[in-house]
Amino acid sequence: MKNKFLFITLLSCLLIAAGILSTIAMANANTVQVKAEVLNVRSGPGLAFDVTSQVRKNEILNVIDEENKWYKVRLSNGQSGYVASWLVQNVDVSASSNSLATVTSDGSLNVRSKPSTNSTVLGTLKNGDQITVSTQSNGWTQIQYQGQSAWVSSSFIKMQESATKESSSSLQTVTIRSNDTNIRSGPNRDSKSVERVDAGTVYDIEGVQGDWYQITTASGATGYVANWVVDVSSSKTKSAPKAKTTSLAEATIVIDPGHGGNDPGAQSQNGTVEKKITLKTAKVVAKRLEQSGAKVILTRDSDEYVSLKERAQKAEKYNADAFISLHYDSVPDASKTSVHGQTTYYYKNKDQSLADNINAGLANNLASKNRGTRSGDFYVLRENTQPSVLLELGYVSSSIDEKQINSSGFREKVADSIYDGLSNYFK
Repeated sequence: MKNKFLFITLLSCLLIAAGILSTIAMANANTVQVKAEVLNVRSGPGLAFDVTSQVRKNEILNVIDEENKWYKVRLSNGQSGYVASWLVQNVDVSASSNSLATVTSDGSLNVRSKPSTNSTVLGTLKNGDQITVSTQSNGWTQIQYQGQSAWVSSSFIKMQESATKESSSSLQTVTIRSNDTNIRSGPNRDSKSVERVDAGTVYDIEGVQGDWYQITTASGATGYVANWVVDVSSSKTKSAPKAKTTSLAEATIVIDPGHGGNDPGAQSQNGTVEKKITLKTAKVVAKRLEQSGAKVILTRDSDEYVSLKERAQKAEKYNADAFISLHYDSVPDASKTSVHGQTTYYYKNKDQSLADNINAGLANNLASKNRGTRSGDFYVLRENTQPSVLLELGYVSSSIDEKQINSSGFREKVADSIYDGLSNYFK
């Protein structure tokens, strides 16, 4: 009996020790690096919770829990909080803190939305162009391009030293990325702040010390700014592009392309089918929001039938900060082809602000008639637990609207409208 008791005690100790070791191993494995320029740390897993602190790009965080696609992390000061999981990355990805590179391509170098030759081309760079590098991984380099994150093939660029290791003669200006950025009296975080400045402020580089640039403040004093809060330029006359960081970057957005599968939706006499153009529009909208850092979920990404219940449930499943259902309207009376324009619907009073902001974006960006914001009793709004709106973006029964809604330019404007509306809504 005594031997049995000793065996059980020993086994228990071994299990406890194994548990401790596995916990330590898990903690060591679950370290992530901040990839957003500035990342809010919140008191709970979602946008509704208060911001308790902020962390900067490339900082390392220890993940101690996960909830609703948010990581609970331990900060360097020992405190804990929640960050959006899609704004951090595994530390195995090598990151360059504001390194510079030069384009070496003989022809034009495609700038892409994602690290893949199948992704959308956002623009091109030419031989000799200088770019600011954020990260490099698997043959691709992430850069800042026209105010957004983009990717180029690493084969056609030449990396220079880290920006703060370059001689000051090759680095001319820095542009502040975020509002309320500290300019410090010395090249470290412990030095006192001598000035706080807003995003877009440009300084000439006077010198380089470690990870800090020496600049001259507006008052004529010597100051230092960290390399992880600025963009750099090699031109005295052209400042570095300001990186866009908005509260939208933390949001989870569900985009719902109306109809699909055996439910075609509205159809025009010329062959326009609602289910096809809602999907095309949704993909353009998703791409625009993803470029801004938002996490985007489509209720369908192909020509498939998805029930109204499943659509609404997906918003709840992902704890969406906004659910946007895309549709194109029609009138059955052939004599009323003059009816045209877009309408924004909401069901619950608490969602009117979301509707008003998105509708304002549509009104500002689209040339077609804006029919305003209205209350509408639609299932995906009525049964939705998350903030939700339904957009009727035009009438397939209208010759005026039909021509527009079948154009890629119109879909791009819709995407810009929704981006603008959401940015204002989250502010």
